[in-house]
Amino acid sequence: MNIKVEIRKILKGDKPTKAYANIVIDDAIVIHGVGIVEKEKGRYMTMPMTKWKTAKGEDVTRPVCHPISSSARKELEEALFTAYEQKINENN
Repeated sequence: MNIKVEIRKILKGDKPTKAYANIVIDDAIVIHGVGIVEKEKGRYMTMPMTKWKTAKGEDVTRPVCHPISSSARKELEEALFTAYEQKINENN
């Protein structure tokens, strides 16, 4: 899988979300708004979410897209975290 990552925004402060990025896969698909979150248990990726109400008025939140396999998630996370680290080092 050919993955390109563009870190769009680095957030300041003590909140868990550290940055947002766009990911391009195989020059064919783009995922906008991928988040990088750091908590006590470590760093992880969040996918863009959508929210709507059911006919009963219940809120439903679901990812717009997500990796199907753990190997795909790992590959995306590695590319994302590498780009994030490079961007942080550029800014220092």
